[in-house]
Amino acid sequence: MLIHKDYDMYTSKHDIALLEVKYPFTFGEDVSPICLQVAPGPIVDKDAVAAGWGSAYYKGLAFDILRHTSVTIYPDQICSMMHWRYGYTPGIQCCSFKRGTGVCSGDSGGPLMIRTGVDRFQQVGISSYVSPLGCGGKEPDVYTRVNAYGLWLTQGVSSSAGYMPLQTAYML
Repeated sequence: MLIHKDYDMYTSKHDIALLEVKYPFTFGEDVSPICLQVAPGPIVDKDAVAAGWGSAYYKGLAFDILRHTSVTIYPDQICSMMHWRYGYTPGIQCCSFKRGTGVCSGDSGGPLMIRTGVDRFQQVGISSYVSPLGCGGKEPDVYTRVNAYGLWLTQGVSSSAGYMPLQTAYML
């Protein structure tokens, strides 16, 4: 596992890692690749989909089926106002919100995706943390912003760093 060298477990800054798996994934109906938004670009005010195996309520039991929900990605100004006490960092984090739904305990590491075509998605975020106030749309959920780490992702999987190319056997 390659964890970002500046990861801070108290503020969730740089909450990103690469995991090398022993065998390549077998793609099919239940497992498919996703494009990553590694180039800089806006993602605010977009409808998105968050997915995960987490619980339906704060510190509840995880599900054994993958669940997803529709959310809206908010501007950094709103995220900063809502999460200032938790150390929200504009530019490397993003947040989403939809009253009554969102990610929850156990969803960390799950994707935040935007639709780019029919049955095509691009991953723009990695679920990082939910508000201590609980799940279910009380405050925006926070994600690590994928495009803030484009160079890090590219370097982390380069063969010169001792890792296999991204398309063969990595997951975020």
